[in-house]
Amino acid sequence: MGKKAQIRMFEMLAVLIVFLLLLSIGSIFYFRLQESSVKKELIKAENLRSLQLFQRSLYLPELDCSFVGVQKGNCFDFLKLVHFSDLLESEQMKIEYFDVFGFSKVQVKRVYPVESDWFVLYSNVPREISSKLVSHSTVLLYNASSGMYDFGIVEVNYYGE
Repeated sequence: MGKKAQIRMFEMLAVLIVFLLLLSIGSIFYFRLQESSVKKELIKAENLRSLQLFQRSLYLPELDCSFVGVQKGNCFDFLKLVHFSDLLESEQMKIEYFDVFGFSKVQVKRVYPVESDWFVLYSNVPREISSKLVSHSTVLLYNASSGMYDFGIVEVNYYGE
């Protein structure tokens, strides 16, 4: 084998090494970009699930203020709320409502005319919390025994997976 053949072989080997190096750097850059894109999509999906849970909790038929079949928006019947909360304290009902609420905590607080403590409607907090999204909304709390409305706040804590 001549010197020229050896030089050409080393040149080809050097070109191959540079090509593989550029290919690996490009692959690393591409996969990092894809990884950040996937993380953004997961965050979007988690935000969407949180919003869906929040909407579901605001419009539960078990708690709605309905008069002659007409449902009021953002209104909870306070007496229904109390009984529903007592009902959800049992493990069997927590299991049945897990499909609706998942890993979350839903609580209601009366703020006007008399402020009260948080009234926990549903609570199923996972052992390990990877993320937590909190949503708030004002609601009317209808007291059927007095026929009066109070103002309240609904807080929904969604625990991500």
